[in-house]
Amino acid sequence: MKSLQELQRNWEGFAQTDPLWAICTDPNKRNNRWSREEFFVTGKSEVKIILGCLAEVGVPIVRNSPALDFGCGVGRLTRALAAYFPECWGVDISPTMIALAREFNQDLPRCRFLLNEQNQLQGLQDNYFGFIYTSIVLQHIAEPFNRKYISELVRVLKPGGTLVFQMPDSLRGSLLRKLRARLALRSKVKSLLGGGKLFRMEMHCLEEAAIRKMVAESGARVLDVRLTNSADAAFCGKLQYLKQEPESGYVSKQYCVVKH
Repeated sequence: MKSLQELQRNWEGFAQTDPLWAICTDPNKRNNRWSREEFFVTGKSEVKIILGCLAEVGVPIVRNSPALDFGCGVGRLTRALAAYFPECWGVDISPTMIALAREFNQDLPRCRFLLNEQNQLQGLQDNYFGFIYTSIVLQHIAEPFNRKYISELVRVLKPGGTLVFQMPDSLRGSLLRKLRARLALRSKVKSLLGGGKLFRMEMHCLEEAAIRKMVAESGARVLDVRLTNSADAAFCGKLQYLKQEPESGYVSKQYCVVKH
């Protein structure tokens, strides 16, 4: 990925061709076979699991503050968060995704959607959100942009607020297994042809040590790290926590961060 413009071009292509499948890549739902109701149910289930995980860790959630869904797509998770927070913002780089999010969620006035085409979260003020969640988003953004966005998410988080984000740590296995992983559904070379153009879902990793250092430098601390199935080709919004790292494929980690 050479620029954010290229990232936007890819995701705008997905949004105009098969937007729901681009977010939850169930092979049986390709070619616009997701029903809207079924699709949004996956968001409800995921948010319930996330909040349950935080309760288990003992992290208090500020329920009377706004929440943010970074990389919101059509608002799958934004809509789910609206059941728990008084105001929910969704941010995405794709104009078509944002337009669809506003259309699909017009029945929920507490959901607001913002197009952001920069490497900063312009339009979002410091220390505003009590809870921020992002999943299966940063893994598609190359360095240094993914690092910058993590710092920006800490910037807009309230002191004492909670940020939960997912990021692959590494790609494991033999050269052959790594090649197979890269050729999987959510891989670097996976593509979708639409209108004669090629759109790519890139996969990127950041090691835990680098993330911990970055979070600390941004004024926050990592409270909890868990292995997830989020980078699996068959994820499809069905979040699970793993007891051990997979022998092959992407090692996906979920980070729970609290701002000082």
